[in-house]
Amino acid sequence: MVNLLITMRCNRACSYCFAKEKLHSYSKQPIKDITLENFNRVLDFLLKSNQNVLQLAGGEPTIHPQFKEMLLTLINKKIRVNILSNALWDPNLNEFFKQVSPLALGFLLNVDHPKTYSASEWSSIEKNLSFLSKRANVTLSFNIHQTTPDYEYIFDLISKYNFKNLRLSFSMPVNFVGRKNAYLEIADYKSAAKYVMDFTRKAEALGAAVGMDNAVPICMFTPEQLSDLMLKQVIEPARNFVCYPAIDIGPDLSIWRCFGTSKLFNKKLSDFRSIEEICEYYQRVSQLYQFKFFPLKECEVCEHAKEKRCQGGCIGFAEAKSEELGIQISEPTESELLAMKPKLSDKASLRNYQLPSPTQTIYFQDGTEIEISPAVAEIVTLFDGKTTVSQAIASKIQKTTLEPNPDPLDDLLLDLTSQELLPIIRRLLDQKVLLA
Repeated sequence: MVNLLITMRCNRACSYCFAKEKLHSYSKQPIKDITLENFNRVLDFLLKSNQNVLQLAGGEPTIHPQFKEMLLTLINKKIRVNILSNALWDPNLNEFFKQVSPLALGFLLNVDHPKTYSASEWSSIEKNLSFLSKRANVTLSFNIHQTTPDYEYIFDLISKYNFKNLRLSFSMPVNFVGRKNAYLEIADYKSAAKYVMDFTRKAEALGAAVGMDNAVPICMFTPEQLSDLMLKQVIEPARNFVCYPAIDIGPDLSIWRCFGTSKLFNKKLSDFRSIEEICEYYQRVSQLYQFKFFPLKECEVCEHAKEKRCQGGCIGFAEAKSEELGIQISEPTESELLAMKPKLSDKASLRNYQLPSPTQTIYFQDGTEIEISPAVAEIVTLFDGKTTVSQAIASKIQKTTLEPNPDPLDDLLLDLTSQELLPIIRRLLDQKVLLA
């Protein structure tokens, strides 16, 4: 799901907040709130991508001066919205929320312990929770960031306001200007397993369902605990053992993978043509860290890691490990990629089929097969370890245009073709189809 950060301001300063790095960096920029112009650009991009679900986040999204106008626009465009909030909005806003169907508008609320608020703040929160108690599609969230988490108040709120959905997260590590947020060290996760089980049991007793939000190591749970959590759908392997991107779009139309890794691979919305392309990009660059830098020594010999079933927790821990080892990670630039001289792996081969229509595939020795376009297949056949990517693309251009001599348009065609083919070539390199 995509998060649109309509403001980079917040009315709280939670110690465990994993948006601290971005909030700090935006505090020094002129753009802290998204403009209507940029909002409409995002909206056009979403509609073009056939994206009909969006999360409005921040900071605290409700403090944006044009929050209501933007929310109304999204709902009128049939985009289902979830608001990620700390529940400290002006209670007068509830009259507006009351007009919107819960099928079109949901809430994910991060409410801390009552003792961390002033009396007036807690009064506002209680008014807002009371209003939401009469609505569906509301989730309360709790973040584990201490060795002994204090979450009893969550169950008091569930009982009082009859909420049925809970999200449980581990605060992700974030470094900013030499400081860190509060988070649980990965070595302490095994000790925290008993709290996950206790949290789940207490929620179940009150008729509430729990979903764990982020990636955790498989080994933090005993087989019995893991079986119980999976049966109750608290944990899902595809979501909780391998960390996948949660795309954030900032007010200035910057894009990053998630708040926990917000220093890595920042891009602009204009760099992409669709949400699908953004997700593919961040899944690919995530592999520069995933299953390569493990936070725990035992991960290096773990069968789950070898089989790529578990990466050992949030990718933020892998980022921290690479920094600890002094290893700088970067993806090849377009220039570097064009200069590479790849060759087809000995473990892969090209195959052609005629039915039901002419089809080209790459066949792997393990029996798996992936379909590729004729243009890509033609390029791949030119990779012999001696020919650069640039030369291969240029050869295809000249063959396509049937011109024996250089043409002034060749540079333009080469550039356009490169934009189409380079992302595919990157993926083939990641999949070890091509070896550089």
